[in-house]
Amino acid sequence: MEKQTRNERIEMILNILLGVGLLTTAIVAPNAVQLFKYFLPKNNRDRWKIKQSFLRLEKNGLIKKKTTNGEDYYSLTILGNERAKKYRLHSMKIEPQKKWDGFWRLVMFDIPEDKMMARRAINLILKKLGCAQYQKSVFITPYPCEKEIDFVGECFEARKYIRIITARDVEGVEQIKKAFKLNY
Repeated sequence: MEKQTRNERIEMILNILLGVGLLTTAIVAPNAVQLFKYFLPKNNRDRWKIKQSFLRLEKNGLIKKKTTNGEDYYSLTILGNERAKKYRLHSMKIEPQKKWDGFWRLVMFDIPEDKMMARRAINLILKKLGCAQYQKSVFITPYPCEKEIDFVGECFEARKYIRIITARDVEGVEQIKKAFKLNY
């Protein structure tokens, strides 16, 4: 196991739990617990560090433990779910295609004033993801981004205010191509 910081271990645990909802999955499909064994190190010191991370997460109210038949099952609490989403937002990327498909994705949103914080956060996240601001509430990217936009919208309870349009041509395309270093 490569050397990890405490925060990296915590982020890994929260992301795994967010991804598989381990408690529910473990009861329905007990082999899902084996997922953690893949990530657990072989030596005692690293095992101790992982265990301490679980204890810290449990103490901070981010995960809860249930013991069934001598097996420990962990799941995210509501607070842990929110923290895991923040970690995922922080590390999320829109992956460029090897060969551009020729389509533009326009991400538009009209978020009400009472959700101003969500609007600001979504604006910042779209920029961080590499989308270019096309107009005030319109961003553009040449890469597929539906899953990422869905996740961002759901995190801020604003998905219903966001639209994604896929278009072959947009006005000002040459300048946009330069911004994304597309030479197609």
